[in-house]
Amino acid sequence: MTLARIKDRPTYLAVAATGRRWVTPSFIVQYQPANLVNSDASQDHIVPAVGFTVTKKVGKAVIRNRMRRRMKEAARQVMPEMGQAGARYVLIGRESGIEAPFEKMLKDLRWALEKLGKNADLNSRSPKRQSADKSRDKSGHKGSTGSQDKMGQKGKRQKKQEKGYK
Repeated sequence: MTLARIKDRPTYLAVAATGRRWVTPSFIVQYQPANLVNSDASQDHIVPAVGFTVTKKVGKAVIRNRMRRRMKEAARQVMPEMGQAGARYVLIGRESGIEAPFEKMLKDLRWALEKLGKNADLNSRSPKRQSADKSRDKSGHKGSTGSQDKMGQKGKRQKKQEKGYK
């Protein structure tokens, strides 16, 4: 089975907008399930579509290209057996993937696809982290009123306002 390629920016953005991802030491796998893919192409519902990207943070062009080639080969070997038909995947290379053994990259990709297929990314937040999120207000700040700093002390501007200074 051949893989469909993601080549245009709007498709990359659509995959990223789903928020579905799994982070491995070698790369990050972003995932858009087949039921969210709006495509008229006849091939897209048969095979998974895969896109690859490596940022300049990883290294210069030669290093980025080597990382991209390694990810393409890993996807070519693993996606036919584990990729969901019609789904879209974006692999984002990380620095540690450059020196990682190729067998480790294959293992990481299999692991990520398995976890994404089981919706583990939706349930991966720890209870401690979930309770911390509940204590935040709508703007994302912790439960204070905003009139006090991190140590619970009032700032100079607020003290002056209370005393009637401008």
